[in-house]
Amino acid sequence: CMKYYQYLLVGITLLGALSLLGYFTIVSDEGPFAEEGSHIIIYLDHAQGLQKGSKITLLGIQVGRIEQINLIPVEGKDRKKVNGVYPGHKVAVTAGVKKPFVFYSNYKIQVKNESLLEQKVIALDPGSAVNMKTKEKNHALPVLFIKEDDLGGMTALDYFLLKKKSMEVHELSSESGKDPLAVIAGMFAENRHDVRRTIRNTAQITDKINTGKGTAGLLVNDDELHHDAHTLVNEGEVVVRDMRKSSEDKREGTPYESLFRLLIMVGL
Repeated sequence: CMKYYQYLLVGITLLGALSLLGYFTIVSDEGPFAEEGSHIIIYLDHAQGLQKGSKITLLGIQVGRIEQINLIPVEGKDRKKVNGVYPGHKVAVTAGVKKPFVFYSNYKIQVKNESLLEQKVIALDPGSAVNMKTKEKNHALPVLFIKEDDLGGMTALDYFLLKKKSMEVHELSSESGKDPLAVIAGMFAENRHDVRRTIRNTAQITDKINTGKGTAGLLVNDDELHHDAHTLVNEGEVVVRDMRKSSEDKREGTPYESLFRLLIMVGL
């Protein structure tokens, strides 16, 4: 009977594990049978450490990942080609998102660190139809969300560049401002050798203290020395207390009494 219950418990546990596995691989948004999303193109001045698979967030919630990062020449009406190409380049990021959403004219896109230890993400703020401060209305932008069925063997970037020639399409671009966490992370990266040396020195000091080496180690580990140091501190407190009391007595006494005490102290 006991073995029956053990087998039953193992079976329930295995069934639960298989159910969770099936959910995360089939039913969830990341599974192979998840609903197909869309592609959008985002232009950046610099990739800033982004890579394929980096997260795309919308108001702090993950809505997709980076699928491709390309370097393309910067075009413009006032720019002239040099040897058949435009001088200067920018980064074109192909992002896969789960569902389309509306971008307004006050949208913001930033490359930022969610934390010092995590990878960088592209943070999207689609903006709002009405500015809450000025009450001015913001217009929706013609952002192209590309379906997988529309590509016909083309890449999402090539499809976007082709459509841009024949229809009005807004180019999503990021702000060039520096993220504070990115600045701090960059400082750590630039000074990683000094940081490692500091950590190594701190570990050595801690080891010396734990093993009783050095003055600090002896104070922590040697009971007799610790007791002597404690006694010395107590005696110092007594001396300071006596000097304070003597000073107060001098202020309370008459000038003659103070002179008499001073003569006694110098031995006259």
